[in-house]
Amino acid sequence: MEDKTILHLQDLCVSYVQTGHEVSVLKNISFSLKEGEVLSLLGESGSGKSTIAKTITGLLPPSARIKSGALTVAGHLRVNLTQRAILWNKIRGTVLGMVFQDAQLALNPLFTIKEHFREALITHKIGRASDVLPTAANLLKLLGFTEPGKVLSSYPFQLSGGMCQRVCIALTLCLRPSVLIADEPTSALDATSQKEVISLLKNVQRELGVAMLFITHDIAVANAVSNRVMVLNEGNIEEVGETQDVFSRPAAEYTQKLLAAHSIRTTVSAPQGLDAKPVIDVVDLNKAYSKNNSVIKDLCFSISEKEIIGVLGPSGCGKSTLAKCIAGIEPINSGEILYRGKNLVHLRGRMKRELCRHIQMIFQDARASLNPRYTAIQLVQEPLNYLNIGNKKSRKNKASTLLKQVGIDDAAKFRRPPQLSTGQCQRIAIARALTLDPKVLICDEAVSALDVCVQTQILELLVHLHMEYGFAILMISHDIRVLRYLCHRIAVMQCGAFCEIDSTDAVLSSGKSPHTKRLLECVYEM
Repeated sequence: MEDKTILHLQDLCVSYVQTGHEVSVLKNISFSLKEGEVLSLLGESGSGKSTIAKTITGLLPPSARIKSGALTVAGHLRVNLTQRAILWNKIRGTVLGMVFQDAQLALNPLFTIKEHFREALITHKIGRASDVLPTAANLLKLLGFTEPGKVLSSYPFQLSGGMCQRVCIALTLCLRPSVLIADEPTSALDATSQKEVISLLKNVQRELGVAMLFITHDIAVANAVSNRVMVLNEGNIEEVGETQDVFSRPAAEYTQKLLAAHSIRTTVSAPQGLDAKPVIDVVDLNKAYSKNNSVIKDLCFSISEKEIIGVLGPSGCGKSTLAKCIAGIEPINSGEILYRGKNLVHLRGRMKRELCRHIQMIFQDARASLNPRYTAIQLVQEPLNYLNIGNKKSRKNKASTLLKQVGIDDAAKFRRPPQLSTGQCQRIAIARALTLDPKVLICDEAVSALDVCVQTQILELLVHLHMEYGFAILMISHDIRVLRYLCHRIAVMQCGAFCEIDSTDAVLSSGKSPHTKRLLECVYEM
């Protein structure tokens, strides 16, 4: 690799204006990226990783203030970032390409993939209109699509999360950027899709010779993809160096803390009474969204009292649909869902509300699941108000107690979701789910978007609350580390059915099905 710098950022200081006050988020950030190099920005949520990416691509929100900073790209294009009149259209896309975290949100649902390519290439005046389809097809082939024509005629919502992520990478690369910025491109993907996308990114990066700035909170992913790592903490650079040196001999105390948090050591005791009558029974469950789109097929399993059972599987296998069916959010086509022997499927009105309150759900995107107009304490009180449980004083007291138990202090409980961190929103979602004293808690990828430190905190909190309240947990996750240290049993899902269900040790040590073995092979280990 030539020692030639393709991107240099110098003395970047950025702050945000919040309620009339300026909050500093980046402090004197300087780094260089060489041609063909992959540099990972690693840190917790709020450390400033995405702010760096948004700054150097001109995508900061109006509330941001750049105090100082200069950007040099390709050795000659120098930009004073404090200036307002920056011609970002000459930099974005063709010089700096950006791959966003949520690919499906980054794509316009009203446009086919072919129209996305046409818009990108024509807007930036790269080639002729007749070149759009061949260019798009070649890039999609390079990114592992065997039928690029079918993908080009599809809409984003007809593709899986992993496919949308690969399409976004192709859209970025079609403009031939010198530097590719990937902002958490794999955090919401299952292990199989994650490994697939990272492998493709590395292959494309090598073949096209682009430099890559890879933003992630996942230490294993950073270890797998990068040449160098820069560790960020509260807007400061803690350390930067070769990947192997940083992870094997971390100099900064903060880096040591991150590495320790990566090895989740949550433990749960064996549940009592597994031979007793289950709290949830799923019998011959079938769910289809259309005649030719069967999502769950003849599924049968049980959840015992105080048991934590994990569901593992790739994107599109039916995990979230199963969770929504049990929670009563999605109707089923056939089968039974029994709570303590009572079938929930045919219940209506007051009887359904009375029984379904015992099954609560925590969603993957906690912030999106919370009403942004309500404060934390109002959000936790809302289920009690809806079911008219207790009086005004008792509801407020219960909400305050639960918020305290999940680690929300007195100041934060009067803030709204947009004013809170992702970890705080997840804690509020847990408190809200526990308000009605459920017997079953369904966690649908409840920690997948969190950094390792916050993830560990939330898992330890769930274990503590599980032991205190004695509810069962259905934990849906694509992170095998989470399931290994949290669950008593694991069910492996494929194409709407369980290909294996057994104790955690049995599944993860010697998976019986070929599908389980493939999933285990896709896990990045340090």
